[in-house]
Amino acid sequence: MNAAITVPGRETVDVVPSRARRWLTSAAVVLTPFLAIYALAQMMGDSFPQWASILHDARTEPGEDSAGFIADTLESAITWFRNTELLGLITGRDLARASVAWLDYVLEFTEGLLIDGNSIFGVDVPPLPWLLLVGIAAVIGHSVGGWRMATLGSGTIAYLAFFDLWEDSMITLSTVMVSAPLSMLIGWALGLWAARSRRFEAILAPVLNVMQSLPHYAYFIPIAVFVGVSHKAGVVATILFAVPPMAKLTILGLRGVADEILEAGLMSGSNQRQMLWKVEMPSAKPALMVGVNQVIMQCLGMTVLASLVGTRGLGQILLNKLQSLRLGEALEIGVAIVLMAVMLDRLSQSAARRRPEHQDEGLSFARRHPHVVALGAVAAVAVVLAAVFDWALIYPSEAERDWTVTTAPFWESIVDYIQVAWRDATLAIKEAVLLGMLLPMHDFFVGLPWIALTALVATIGWKVGGLRLAAVSGSFIAFIALAGFWIPAMESLYLGVAAVLVAVVFGVPAGIFAARSDRAHAAMQVVLDTFQTMPSFIYLIPVVMLFQVGAVAALLAIVLYSFVPAVRFTMLGMRNIPADVLEAADTSGCTPLQRLLKVKLPLAVPEIMLGLNQVLMFALLMVMISALIGGIDGLGDEILIALRDQQAGKGLIVGLCLAALGLAVDQIINQWARDRKRQLGLA
Repeated sequence: MNAAITVPGRETVDVVPSRARRWLTSAAVVLTPFLAIYALAQMMGDSFPQWASILHDARTEPGEDSAGFIADTLESAITWFRNTELLGLITGRDLARASVAWLDYVLEFTEGLLIDGNSIFGVDVPPLPWLLLVGIAAVIGHSVGGWRMATLGSGTIAYLAFFDLWEDSMITLSTVMVSAPLSMLIGWALGLWAARSRRFEAILAPVLNVMQSLPHYAYFIPIAVFVGVSHKAGVVATILFAVPPMAKLTILGLRGVADEILEAGLMSGSNQRQMLWKVEMPSAKPALMVGVNQVIMQCLGMTVLASLVGTRGLGQILLNKLQSLRLGEALEIGVAIVLMAVMLDRLSQSAARRRPEHQDEGLSFARRHPHVVALGAVAAVAVVLAAVFDWALIYPSEAERDWTVTTAPFWESIVDYIQVAWRDATLAIKEAVLLGMLLPMHDFFVGLPWIALTALVATIGWKVGGLRLAAVSGSFIAFIALAGFWIPAMESLYLGVAAVLVAVVFGVPAGIFAARSDRAHAAMQVVLDTFQTMPSFIYLIPVVMLFQVGAVAALLAIVLYSFVPAVRFTMLGMRNIPADVLEAADTSGCTPLQRLLKVKLPLAVPEIMLGLNQVLMFALLMVMISALIGGIDGLGDEILIALRDQQAGKGLIVGLCLAALGLAVDQIINQWARDRKRQLGLA
């Protein structure tokens, strides 16, 4: 079959280049500098110049103070700002604490609303009864998604009560209630400003990219230094962490409003304020609601991890259970977090998809607003019951403590059985993966001279996008060496690359299979949505159950967390191929296998590569989180040390090193995907 497919009215699309020599030449050009430097380093051994291999090592041993020039300089600047009185009035630390002190009152109020009650104008107001929260979840769920959503919402709240997780769950929920609206507001304001000003967008865009590439821990360290280790420190970190998706989607939504809609608004005489609130915002609602959903999920995931800086709630007790290997109890808490995540995700998605309904003014209030009436009835019943029975206010009360349920002993027995019955199998798998994959990759990456990898990345950047991309991508890699964290970065990168390889082997075929029919696609979407909803912390539970701690457990957690983009983007690429191209392939006599290998896959490759780019970004972030269970080295260990010692300078530099790894790959793959789509006539 001819590799070129000609579609009437379109340019000839060379989906499978016939000149393999061109690709071999390009590969030789890209790989020659890297292979030459690497071969020279191997031949010279210890004689290879130190500056070209590691440059310098900023890792510190106990009793040492230096973390490298860059980290030390940043640490000195942070220390000066933290301790020096600005204008002789107030130190940076006092300024930071004063600026977030109001959060204590907001958090105290929301926790009182859900747990302890509040004193309002001298009147003691009890907390909302747990039965009322069950009813509210049911009514809201039914209003946006029917009986299935009502069952999910009410069942989740009931689970938290019956499994004796009420107080910690409500603390976590109150944290999300405070952080999510603030993140939405800040992100929306920044996005609106950027949508109005190209100059501000040019400044904001790289900042948002770096913020999204930074590991979670990088937010904790400077906040802990300035605000202190406390509940509100985690809230501040959560707010900052969740701002970028809202800002980006606000820009996307407002910039995506059709010109005809804007012209219609102007022709109707709308002023600038009316244009924003009555024309642009309603038109941008789909993108904005996606941003709201992303903010809620980011806040919940970050709140769980914020236990490292003193944030109370489910994350704190889950971390304690994991570190003490009380896996049955950890699993029970993990289920609670997953249920909360799924509930919040489904409710926000359903609310985003909901469309306004026309109401007949002739109907009674109850017929026009049945959910408002139902909510009032639920509230009345719950308040009356709570006034009469202690168990209806807070469950369980001290008298009903024995009424709670626990499945921890059952799960502990399952864990014990797995660890005994599957011991030989898990040991064999661990040994095979370690010896056959992870250790060789670890040794290769750790032995890479920084100048060799910099040359490789810069050469690929030059081949893909010219000198500018070469300079940008190469400088990201060079920064890691200059910062002094080359070896930890390579110890993290090899796990990320291993996760990408596994995602290619399993995720891409799964995406191809799911794209074959609407039914398989819908089923796979449910699976992917469920996996993507779960906070990253949760993936550590099953891997520790199976493989204890170590590199294999970390790899499995990383793969579980990061394989979703590989499947999702593969499905997207396979299902978005123009129909005329597929018709031309059928007309030319392609067999189903030829249609897949010579038409669909080549055209889907740009989307698949974007998916693998996301896999690497997700994997690098999960590498940092996996450091919590121990057994692996890398940037995760370094940032945990910085967090423990409150070394803000070192923590930020380590976080930027991880961001640099992701951004170097991101810049190249995105540029290549854009160019390839244009070549194929897909953009």
